[in-house]
Amino acid sequence: MGSISKPDLNIPAEYASALKAITPKDTRSDSEILATLNQYAPVTTEKNIWAFWDKGLEHMPGWCQRNVYDWVRICGGHSDTPEPWTIRVLDAIPSSSNYALNFVSPDQVPQSFVDGEMTGPYIGPHSADFLRGALLYNHGGVFMDVGNILFRHLDKIAWNTLTSPTSPYRIAVPIMYDQVISNSFVMSRKGDPFIKTWHDLFTSFWKGRKDHKGIMTDPLLSFASNLNFDDSRQSNFHWDFKVDPVTVFEYISQVMAFLRLTMLNTPLPNSEDGETCAAYWQTHIFCFDSLQECWGAEKTIGFNGQDFYDTLSTRTDTSPSSEEYKKALNLVWRLLSKSSIQKITHGKHLTVSKHLGALWDENEGKDVEPGTFAELLRYGCTHFEQTRTDIVRMEAKPFKELMDKGVFEP
Repeated sequence: MGSISKPDLNIPAEYASALKAITPKDTRSDSEILATLNQYAPVTTEKNIWAFWDKGLEHMPGWCQRNVYDWVRICGGHSDTPEPWTIRVLDAIPSSSNYALNFVSPDQVPQSFVDGEMTGPYIGPHSADFLRGALLYNHGGVFMDVGNILFRHLDKIAWNTLTSPTSPYRIAVPIMYDQVISNSFVMSRKGDPFIKTWHDLFTSFWKGRKDHKGIMTDPLLSFASNLNFDDSRQSNFHWDFKVDPVTVFEYISQVMAFLRLTMLNTPLPNSEDGETCAAYWQTHIFCFDSLQECWGAEKTIGFNGQDFYDTLSTRTDTSPSSEEYKKALNLVWRLLSKSSIQKITHGKHLTVSKHLGALWDENEGKDVEPGTFAELLRYGCTHFEQTRTDIVRMEAKPFKELMDKGVFEP
């Protein structure tokens, strides 16, 4: 597995029924996988893992690159699966084989992206948002943030459910609370009408825009004027935001677009069955618990990024009786045995404290430092497999008061 050595630690007895040791079938080095990822891969199936980094894969932070290499090891062509996934990290470089506009049409994304004229601190994340819906509608698969550490094969997370002939589900998303999704992971069948409508609604906010500031003044988002952080905190999400709710909601305006669709008692455009947007949400979208499945670390030790960093930096040869060792041991094995992914956040300009993503950016190699629990976590991603066949579900709850408005009706 690249340069990482095997940590001298076996699966603890209390996790023996939840995990089994496996031998990775993909024995290529990181550099060999990188060479493959840099080649153009035509779309031939719906089993596509999509990601984006505006300056290209090789310019991503090292820890993000290693996330992607492990996606390949878990789900790619050398993995033990009937049909492998094709992994692509798209970029905004016209000469690149992975140029985003090789896979979506210019008329599907805002003109400021096409012209390379976006401004502000979130050009990369919002570019990814533009591509998420277009890629999934055009080709199918899953769009993941490069900050996602993957612990389970995507087939087992939800793809087998979406592709079952008897399943009503066509989309799978992690839910934070009520109708609020985390868009760091969105899985969908090709050509889904809800995905297209979501994408069209979101990109309409960006018409004539070069950045996200002021998006919450769009009349289509007026329903959110009274929203705040209370529901999030009551659902045990405790980020220490230093900005007001409007600033956060403008940053996650794609999530707000999804929220609007779930409350519309109006026919979903291009739906074969003539279902309303709200009915489609409740019937065809497979929801799972984002706190349990995607933010297991925060669920276990809290939302302090420095604490997360220090815990993973704990050495595995620390005294087993120390509190530091016990905390790190519990965290890593909980993630390996009970999480589908771990979304590593940055919290850039949004929170008081630094998140793990920012700290790993500043400290290259700490995610694979020999002899640490971070190294064990990396090793476990590809050398241990969860035995469970289920996922912690959440209900696609109906909105309390539906709106009898069209998708683009203020």
